Amino acid sequence: MRVKKSAGSTFRRLVRHPVCRLPLAFLLFFSVALLFLRWLPFPSLARFLARPVSSRIYDDSFRLIQITALENGLRREYLRLEQIPPLVQHAFIMSEDKHFYSHHGVDAGAVIRAACQNIRNARTVSGASTITMQLARLIRPVPGRRTLLTKAREALDALRLEMRLSKAQILELYLNSVPFGANAEGVCSASRAFFGVEPGRLSDAQVYCLAVIPRRPVLYSPAANPDVCAGAALELYEAACREHALAPVLSAADFSLAAHSAKAFSYPFEMPHFVRYLTSLPDSPVGREADVYTSVDLQLQHEAESLLSAAVEDNMQHRLTNGAVLVCDSRTGAVLSWVGSTDFFDEEHNGQVDGVLVQRQPGSSMKPFLYALALESGFSPAAVLPDIPMEFGFERLYVPQNFNNRYNGPVRLRVALASSLNVPAVYLLNTVGMAPYLKRLRALGFDSLSGSEPGLGLALGNAEVQLFELVQAFSVFSRDGLFLPLTAFAGETERNYGRHASAAHAGDCSGQPAQVYDRNTARIICDMLSDADARSLGFGYRQTFQTPFPSMFKTGTANQYQNITALGATPDYTVGVWMGNFSGETVVGKTGSSVPARLARDILVLLQGHRGEPFPAPEQYKKIPVCSLSGMKAGDSCPGTVLEYVPAVGPAGGNSLPVCSWHTKAGESPTYPSEYEAWFHLKNRSGFISDGNEPLVITSPREGSLFYYDDSVAPYMQRLVLEARGGRERQAEIYADGELLAVTDRPFTARIPVSRGRHHVQVVCGDEQADVHYQVR
Repeated sequence: MRVKKSAGSTFRRLVRHPVCRLPLAFLLFFSVALLFLRWLPFPSLARFLARPVSSRIYDDSFRLIQITALENGLRREYLRLEQIPPLVQHAFIMSEDKHFYSHHGVDAGAVIRAACQNIRNARTVSGASTITMQLARLIRPVPGRRTLLTKAREALDALRLEMRLSKAQILELYLNSVPFGANAEGVCSASRAFFGVEPGRLSDAQVYCLAVIPRRPVLYSPAANPDVCAGAALELYEAACREHALAPVLSAADFSLAAHSAKAFSYPFEMPHFVRYLTSLPDSPVGREADVYTSVDLQLQHEAESLLSAAVEDNMQHRLTNGAVLVCDSRTGAVLSWVGSTDFFDEEHNGQVDGVLVQRQPGSSMKPFLYALALESGFSPAAVLPDIPMEFGFERLYVPQNFNNRYNGPVRLRVALASSLNVPAVYLLNTVGMAPYLKRLRALGFDSLSGSEPGLGLALGNAEVQLFELVQAFSVFSRDGLFLPLTAFAGETERNYGRHASAAHAGDCSGQPAQVYDRNTARIICDMLSDADARSLGFGYRQTFQTPFPSMFKTGTANQYQNITALGATPDYTVGVWMGNFSGETVVGKTGSSVPARLARDILVLLQGHRGEPFPAPEQYKKIPVCSLSGMKAGDSCPGTVLEYVPAVGPAGGNSLPVCSWHTKAGESPTYPSEYEAWFHLKNRSGFISDGNEPLVITSPREGSLFYYDDSVAPYMQRLVLEARGGRERQAEIYADGELLAVTDRPFTARIPVSRGRHHVQVVCGDEQADVHYQVR
């Protein structure tokens, strides 16, 4: 009986056979070597894959803005393999490695053939580099002359590539990396550089002309040597036809025509400041992604550029040389237009400086953020603010003045904001506090203010911020108080809009977007800034602010007209305009902020046409008649009334607002509170000052004030003005350092001699007295 041998036993006998040992050992060694090559680190490949690319940047309608250049003007656009026409792929494979799909990185047949040809001709006439080997050389280049050792290393690296990447990945990398000269790498950039079109728009003859250029870029360049290029392309085409047993369709004339049609691509250079901003963003896709889609509108950009250039040209005589414009979608925060300067290439006027991002003092355009905070800090829309000579601070006194150097006495909050009065704004900031205001500004995205201590002048915009930050913050009012960071990329715009809708529906006040102001506050600010009557005190009824649809505006000037700013908005769009000089020269003052305001209006009209939605009315508020002077509920004796928002308390609404006490009898002049006494006596005004209703206080100098004695000025010319108000009597005694200085009727004022040292002044009115200590150095 025969015993059947097992397969394992047969294998062991085969392994032990002397004839089989050598092949099996080689096979084992080769397998181990392959595993070693497979897992051997390849850091050069990782660096190669992370190389920057030339990004194609598009607007919201897929119009090309720019194709970014790399170092030294190099362009390296990237296309996925499926985006590269099959004929282009085939032509390069035929030109460089027709056995690409049948080898594993090294073509042994091509190596033998090349060796024989080179030996026969006693020089190098043919190479055996495959596409994979060429890619390996691009990934890990070796400087200097190529030798057998470097060729061996290329072959080894090619094997490693084949084990890590698919054929499709290798071909895609090669076609996007092969150098063509003319500052072009990859077939897409080369197609533009030599024929002015994308690969998909090349003719068949142009494809073959393109395919021969990498062999010798200088010799085969269709721009430099069109006939040589055409001849090589014809040979390649005929070889391809023979390989696939096809009858040639193209003639030598076709290739000659194709080579002679070479023309360089005119790269677009739109929105240079905007593109530079995109590139500077953390984790920016520019340089990492082949195609970058943005939210901007190139047509609107051209219109904004033209309007800005015209405005600057019209005001050159006023020493105004530059400007910037930023437009965003109020609902989503998407940037629609970004004009950084009048002319990017204007070196004389620093055109490459980006006026959207440069930090400048915005002036009164910051006031809406302060007034909104005041509304949420206890001030009513009907509140009356003092527009009178006032001093703020102690050792460092701050005395604000209005732009027209006049004081208006009691002014309703609405009028003070819309007419951009300075003293009421400083009064508000002094009342609500610097810390809460800075905290609110930072919540609005004013990162430029981090670490700054601007003082009460911040109420008038004396701190430097960006136009970008201004527009971003101002857009919250059109968005019911919701803060959204401005976005520039199409995908971010959609996500922003989704977050906006979600937060608006859920009332979420945390995270992004942030509910920086209550929706009623935001709506009241919109109503005030769109009120032409409230604006008339400061600006009259100018056509500058008039649009055929509801709109709001806020303007500002700073640094003696060095910076003039305007913000405009509708429920759909927000526009910011800065004008001035990057060199720091002041603009001739008579232009004021009307020039940027007119430009902002024109852009809004361009966007909206002649139709637009109104700003929504605040909820839980209603308008009632109030006294136009006192802001209290209008009484029968009030000569002038206006409608103003008050909280809707109960069915009647506004019951918490007291009836006007300034007008007690019809036809009689008003009685002002004592805080307006000094202002009242500045001119011959009709009316009365309330007596005995307020405690006696010294309004100037303030407790703890510090003054400096000037030795260059005669002593009799140096006097401190003491002012006091309140008290129940008509007369007061004023003492300086314990000595009687004056006995005065209302208004209580006196001039105090100045001498170095610490001093004490006292005002006595009946049985009341007020004291203040100050120092002179």
